[in-house]
Amino acid sequence: MHFTRFIVATICVAFLGGCTTARLRQRTISLGGSLPELQYQQVLSNLALFSTNLDALPWHVNVREGTTQITDSATAGALVDLGPPAVTQPQIFGSRTAVAQWGMSPVIDVTELQLLRVAYRRAFGIQEMPSSELLDDLAHELKEQFASNADLRNESEVFFETESRVNAESRPVDARAATTNDSEFVTLPPDTRRHLSPLAKNVRRKLEMIQRDFDRIQPGWFSSGHRRDVPRTACYVGKCGDRYVWVESDGRQALTEFTLVILKLSTIIKETQTLVSPGTVKFSPGDHGG
Repeated sequence: MHFTRFIVATICVAFLGGCTTARLRQRTISLGGSLPELQYQQVLSNLALFSTNLDALPWHVNVREGTTQITDSATAGALVDLGPPAVTQPQIFGSRTAVAQWGMSPVIDVTELQLLRVAYRRAFGIQEMPSSELLDDLAHELKEQFASNADLRNESEVFFETESRVNAESRPVDARAATTNDSEFVTLPPDTRRHLSPLAKNVRRKLEMIQRDFDRIQPGWFSSGHRRDVPRTACYVGKCGDRYVWVESDGRQALTEFTLVILKLSTIIKETQTLVSPGTVKFSPGDHGG
């Protein structure tokens, strides 16, 4: 009888690997499905914060690598009583360790926090846009993130060669060309005659996309109040202290669009990486010339 139980236990251990795979698949799907909810809750919590103080400093954490791990372990043996009579009692022990977690990186860059603050204030109907000073600071951050590929290098060489030849006697190149080395190459007056370098054009195009995102932020798709004011029909609810913000079914699309803008702004500045060319020459993205 004891031997039969031992055989059954051994078979169960043999099938444990398949059970582990199925459970790991379930936990991975469950962890991945929690990401949109986490993003929504960050946005709603900040909206609740700004409903009490429009001059508040927003917070945001970027979710990084996720980890899902299932570890099964089993040991089998036998307890022998020498008797007399001798008795053998098969034994099996098993355990399961489950890990599911997200890695997080808080937004601490001042420029990104200022952009997030403008976005949340616009969600409350304040007609505010990033200042010229903020845009110039952001532009100098973004210029470091454009990889110096072959197209950009060729365009830059042609640009500066052309600028050096055309009207070379009337004005120097620095007076006719605006590069990312200038302090205010993005917020130049519309009537300026200075030509933008290829890298400066790429940075300005990026900033124009960001400004369009700000323009699309509209108020009126969420409500705020106290806990007793939250309706049962609310689809999403966030809170800060005793202040609540909620979104009903007609505001879900606006919540998603606003959340996407927040995610874009919170990751717009990336760590500057040193690029290595095939010839082991290290360089960072930047303009050619002055």
